[in-house]
Amino acid sequence: MSLPSLLHHQIYHNKKLGESAPWVVLLHGIGGNSNIWYKQLKKFKRHFNVLAIDLPGHYPNDTLQAWEEEYSFEKCADMIVQVLDEYRIHKAHFIGISLGSVLIHQLVKRHQDRVYSAVLGGMILRFNLLSKVLLFLGHGLKKFLPYMWLYKLFAHIMMPKNNHKQAREMFINEAKKMCRNEFLKWFKLTRDVQATSKNIEAYDVPRLYISGNEDHLFIKVLKKYLPNDRHGQLVELNDCGHVCNLEKSDEFNYHAITFIEQFSERKGA
Repeated sequence: MSLPSLLHHQIYHNKKLGESAPWVVLLHGIGGNSNIWYKQLKKFKRHFNVLAIDLPGHYPNDTLQAWEEEYSFEKCADMIVQVLDEYRIHKAHFIGISLGSVLIHQLVKRHQDRVYSAVLGGMILRFNLLSKVLLFLGHGLKKFLPYMWLYKLFAHIMMPKNNHKQAREMFINEAKKMCRNEFLKWFKLTRDVQATSKNIEAYDVPRLYISGNEDHLFIKVLKKYLPNDRHGQLVELNDCGHVCNLEKSDEFNYHAITFIEQFSERKGA
């Protein structure tokens, strides 16, 4: 497969361990791109080989025929695996934030044999009543409002506090690089989020969920669900909102690295 047909991606090699280092794949959230991992890369590449993938429809990807023909969580998961295949990475650890975490659930269900472990930041399992109302209004208004108005509105509702400002502004600025049609495709896919995570507890892949205690739209649902998932555990970060890898990067990095190294040793990654 030629590189232009693949999702845009960047590789950061571990200079000390080389190919013997475990592979970690980073997946960003809606409207973002791999720039949102800038607080992770320096630490991660000391321990792992890192593959940061930009999701279809997101900057700096060109238009990809496969995504134009069928946009879905399943198709996106297959396109991510195609990047792994290009570099003969049979199996990897995955780290996501927000939409990226939702996609990791899809990867676990569709390509379980490619996933050693998963770190899921700002996980969205399903939507609470407020989220459902906002999405209903968004779907009704999306044809009439500039998409950035919708994005800014949701960003301020999801990340309302002053300590969320850096993450909120970064995601808004990166989303400006995304075209309207691609944003609306992903916005439409929000209707499939709950189905993506259905029965995920049945899959024997170790999962670490990292969420801020101020992630008010999503963390209550996650905490209610996790006691039923013997493969999942939660780390809750204090004074932190939805984009926990930016707001509490040191804590996020520590927990992610510790978790992945534990299962790298067990699995022989």
